[in-house]
Amino acid sequence: MRPPPQDVDRHLLALRQSVAALRRHAELSPWRLLLDGSRRRSVERGLQLYNRSLIELTRRIGPAASRNPAAYPSSIACLVAAKVLPSELGERLGAFAPLGDALGRGGARLGRRQMAELLDEHLDHFDEVADRVERWLAERRPQ
Repeated sequence: MRPPPQDVDRHLLALRQSVAALRRHAELSPWRLLLDGSRRRSVERGLQLYNRSLIELTRRIGPAASRNPAAYPSSIACLVAAKVLPSELGERLGAFAPLGDALGRGGARLGRRQMAELLDEHLDHFDEVADRVERWLAERRPQ
């Protein structure tokens, strides 16, 4: 059973939009994040949206890999098992996995340094995930 393409596309778009929103804050210093509560909340919300979008997207393509991911770490494992992501990207994303899972449930608060590090270290990985998912889907869609 395949999900409707528009359903998958909607979650892929949400994933890309969350990364684009996070990029707007990528150049902020930890000090600036400390002083600007609105931006701090925007970054936390962007990370939550990225996490939830990835989980929902993976739930749509997960059955192709005989998996049903319920959390961020299992979503990454599912995408690696389905050969959507290479294992080395899965390992790089693993550093974000525990925090991504907690953020997705709304149960984590980020410190300003932690937030700045995430923006600095993981946005390119998040973009790469979206690119690879998009390519994987394009290869499986009828022309």
